[in-house]
Amino acid sequence: MKKVFLLLLFFTLFSCKEKTYEELEAEVLCDVLPEVAKYEFIHFSHLINIPPPHELDSLKYNRNQIDSLISIDLNNWKKFEILRKKKSDSLVNLMKDYKKVEIGIIDTLRYIQKLGIDSKLYKFDSLDIRKLNVKEFTKCNLKVNLINYKDTFEGEDKNSDNPLLFLTRVLIDEKKQNAYFSVLKIYGTYYVFCEYSKEKQKWIVKEIINQDDYY
Repeated sequence: MKKVFLLLLFFTLFSCKEKTYEELEAEVLCDVLPEVAKYEFIHFSHLINIPPPHELDSLKYNRNQIDSLISIDLNNWKKFEILRKKKSDSLVNLMKDYKKVEIGIIDTLRYIQKLGIDSKLYKFDSLDIRKLNVKEFTKCNLKVNLINYKDTFEGEDKNSDNPLLFLTRVLIDEKKQNAYFSVLKIYGTYYVFCEYSKEKQKWIVKEIINQDDYY
């Protein structure tokens, strides 16, 4: 009887073990990455590499050639928009299925500092970089591939249609009710504010704000 009691006590203590900060951080990311990827698909996905009309080389073409190329280019852009929407709509729908949609994440979470006008009280005001392990995303509904930073500039990862996310560390408050991290992009950073939903028993995205709209 005593052994049974000790075993029960052991399992109770083990199940109540406090999560490390890194485990909480991974939990936030696992829960909200589908919403972040959806934001990427809808706003930033690219299927065809077509130069916009204003980038045509005026030294390489004469006026008549440029007019002709702009006409063709605009038609391509219209086709591009249709294809982009079809692709993003299809992938957004697939996200409901476990591990059916694939995304890439840079294998190092970058340094983060609390935003000056953010009034929330986080456990830490800043966090240094840390390497990721793909096992941290086992519970994520998306299939996550960790990509080395140097591989983003050459090879398949650079030209992939799938989102490639460059994430910062996650700031979490003491009560584990609010969290914040950034997604770093060539064309500008955007901020992801999260909250824990007791109803859904998971972290959810409260708001995504582009850097240019924040200040």
